[in-house]
Amino acid sequence: MNNANTSYNFLPAFIVGAIEGIIVILALFCFLLAKGVAVHLIYLYAGIAVVFIAGLLAAGAYYTRKEEMKHNSGESKILKIYQALDIEDTLKKAMTEDTLQENKEWEKEWQESNNATSSLTARNYALAMLGGFMSGGIIILVNNYFLQLPDYAALFLPFVLLSFLGFCKYKISNQKPINGMLLIPLSGIAAAAGAYYAGSFF
Repeated sequence: MNNANTSYNFLPAFIVGAIEGIIVILALFCFLLAKGVAVHLIYLYAGIAVVFIAGLLAAGAYYTRKEEMKHNSGESKILKIYQALDIEDTLKKAMTEDTLQENKEWEKEWQESNNATSSLTARNYALAMLGGFMSGGIIILVNNYFLQLPDYAALFLPFVLLSFLGFCKYKISNQKPINGMLLIPLSGIAAAAGAYYAGSFF
C-alpha cells in the first residue's frame, strides 16, 4: 500500500477523533471555567481528560473494528458448523448458500459505502482515532491558554476548525460538505456554550 492510500485510509478516523476531541475538551474547559475552578487546575483536569478519553475512544474503536473484521472470518466457522450438523444434505446446502449470499451482500454494502477505513487494521483504526482526539484536545488547550470565555473570541478557532473538519468529513463520506461545514461547528459551539452556562448555574 502506498503512502497516499495509507494517508487516505487514516484520514476519516483521524477527522472523527479530532472533532470529538475539540468538542469534548472545549465543553469540559468551559464548564470548569464557569464553575470557578482555578485555571492551572483546569489545565490539569483537561489534560488528564484528553489522555483518558482518547484512550477510551481508541479502545472502543479497536474492538468495534475488530468485530467488523471478524464478520468475514466468522463465515468459515459457521460453514464448518453447518457441515458438521447431522441434517439432510439438501437443508445443509440451503443453509450454506444462504450464509454465503448474506456475506456477499454485506461485503457489497460495505464496499459501496465508500468507507476509506475499511482496509485499516483494528490497531491502525484505533491509533487514528487516538491521534485525532488528542490533536483536537491539545489544540483547544493551547487556544484557551490565550483566549478564554467569556471572551467569545475563544470560540473563533474551534468554530473554524470544526467547519473545516465537518467539510472534510462530509466530503469523504459523499455527503453534502456544506451541511457538515454548518452542522458540526454549530453543534460544537452549542455544546461549549451549554457547558459554560451549566457550570454557571450548578
